[in-house]
Amino acid sequence: MKKILALIFLGIISSAQATLDLTPNEINASSDGPAIKRYYFRDGSKQLTFRIDNKMSVKGSSDAAAFRFQDMQGAATKLARSQTSARTLFDEKNLASYRNVARTSLPADATDVQTEEERANPITINGWTSYRIIFSYKLFGNAQRRSITFVNYNEAEQLVFDVSATANDYEKVYARSFKILNSISDLPADPNGPT
Repeated sequence: MKKILALIFLGIISSAQATLDLTPNEINASSDGPAIKRYYFRDGSKQLTFRIDNKMSVKGSSDAAAFRFQDMQGAATKLARSQTSARTLFDEKNLASYRNVARTSLPADATDVQTEEERANPITINGWTSYRIIFSYKLFGNAQRRSITFVNYNEAEQLVFDVSATANDYEKVYARSFKILNSISDLPADPNGPT
């Protein structure tokens, strides 16, 4: 009986582990016209589609997807699996840890680091809860901005949405990056179906 209970317990734990695979998969879909590139992540048996604009590229692995901007030098966005569980609340007890994790994402050569803003729930799409920290800093004399947003994807999985750019380009890069998150939805059974 103890062995059965142990197996059930292990089964519950393993089913609660991460199922979201952030490897960007590509498909070509067409609907009475030229083929359009679409991308998706896998979440168990589901496929979650997302869109990027035609001046962006995406690469990644199961733990992270990196987005590059061909028209904005040095700008980048990354969606990565967090080392923190979604069960770790965004409360005063845990915010110091979140701040430390966010700070470690800054380049080692960053100087004049300032925390510009902290905000609870800047990203609420899909019922997600989130916490964002925005930094400004100098990198080799150039003004930079970077936001680290911890996003609770589901009850167990947390993602990190990392957006960085020059101070002048940051708002544009963040807006384009947010569109990626905002576009995440279940892929229709027929990839040529409605968008």
